[in-house]
Amino acid sequence: MKRRSIALLILASLVLAQISCGSRAVNSENTSDSASGTTIEETTDDGKIKDDLPDKDFGGKEFPILTTSWYNARNYIYADTQNGDVMNDALYDSISTVEGRFGVDITITDDEEQDVVAKTLHNLVMSGDDTYKLYYGHDLLTVQNALNGDFLDIKSLPNINFDKPWWRGTSDNFTIGGKLYFTGNCLSLSGIFMNYVLAVNKKLADNYSVEIPYDKVTAGEWYIDDLSALIKDFPNDLDGDGKMTESDMYGLVTSYFGHIGLQSDLGGTMVTKDANGNLQVVDNTSHIVGVLEKVEELMSHGSDKFGASNEFGQIVFVENKSLFMFGEMRTLYTQVRPKDIVYGILPFPKYDSNQKEYRSAGCDIYWGIPKTASADADMIGTVVEALCCKNYNDVVPKVWELVLGRKLADSDEDTAMFEVIRSAEFVDLGFAFSGQSSKLTDLVFMTQNTKSDQVASYIEKRRDAVIAKIDEINTTIAELE
Repeated sequence: MKRRSIALLILASLVLAQISCGSRAVNSENTSDSASGTTIEETTDDGKIKDDLPDKDFGGKEFPILTTSWYNARNYIYADTQNGDVMNDALYDSISTVEGRFGVDITITDDEEQDVVAKTLHNLVMSGDDTYKLYYGHDLLTVQNALNGDFLDIKSLPNINFDKPWWRGTSDNFTIGGKLYFTGNCLSLSGIFMNYVLAVNKKLADNYSVEIPYDKVTAGEWYIDDLSALIKDFPNDLDGDGKMTESDMYGLVTSYFGHIGLQSDLGGTMVTKDANGNLQVVDNTSHIVGVLEKVEELMSHGSDKFGASNEFGQIVFVENKSLFMFGEMRTLYTQVRPKDIVYGILPFPKYDSNQKEYRSAGCDIYWGIPKTASADADMIGTVVEALCCKNYNDVVPKVWELVLGRKLADSDEDTAMFEVIRSAEFVDLGFAFSGQSSKLTDLVFMTQNTKSDQVASYIEKRRDAVIAKIDEINTTIAELE
């Protein structure tokens, strides 16, 4: 494919890319985890980090990607034409640059829904079909594909340098027993859009003389009790009908899937990794009781009842009827930004002063390398590394600008908040593997499914089954080739 290049991004935006794709791995049993270290990388003259790949020419060989029509997944990883959309054209340039540099032809197939394409991938692998070089699918279903033995260990691929910043964070987290069969990183942009953030309506904040706590965040002193205090007076039955509906005022709105973030960001995780890098179920009950108490107080001033389970109450937020919305950045981009709502971004607050770092949980669309593509490992490792590097340097900074709906440089405070959020991004390991056990799903959504005075017994009834499942998963991964 012949494509024209887009202009290089300004040097300052590269700092944002470093934070976005270099997010930390969360592997703690409480809220006192610390961030992964940051390494200074060798850069080009324009400040971009190099991939250090040797010159190669694969003679026009095809690099087909298989993905799903679910969530418009292809738009996060691929573009085959320019259409004037900033994200699309940046991806287009990234792909065309890598194609020209290494003599490959990157294509994509996205004809099937998430469950169907996951079965298609498994059947292709079982039949020995080596058509596809990369698979990009629904998060929980991709984990199942991995456990079915459908993927290569990404750690085994040549030409990949796992010390590069685009491999930090999620890839560290998903490395189990030293093996990495699925991940999410700068190869795609879904992790940015599916991360949970706290959006604040600046018009309401101004109207009600609410000071947005940028200074507290920067000082590391933004706590869940502060958020509850800010919103406690906001609930208001505006229409006077004696019922709180979407026509009334709230302090905070979210939805069912927002509870993953509420619980995880406050340290309510049940699955971490042990010293050997294997999954383990931790005894975190006493802290989780406190987490549920804090969330119950918070939600007494808000609602998770409006809109679909993945819409995070945006139908209320865009009508200027909630001070805060806790949801995916995707919702800000697709639902809030077109409404011309003036909003800012904050990390979700810490549990208390014992929590050393902010946490920013989210979801993603994971990718893996079909096991049947092993004969093309040299090409696959080269293309994947080159795309990750190109996206890291040139695509991610532009996407950041889209999420806020204006240039990040136009709002210094919100730029600083994005830096905090991106450095704290992670996927909760319990959620990543929750598709393997309904009991584990129960423990991921405790703030939704139980109450603080019942949670200890709620956990106890499920603990043994979850431990058995986690042990089974560790054994399965250890036995994979």
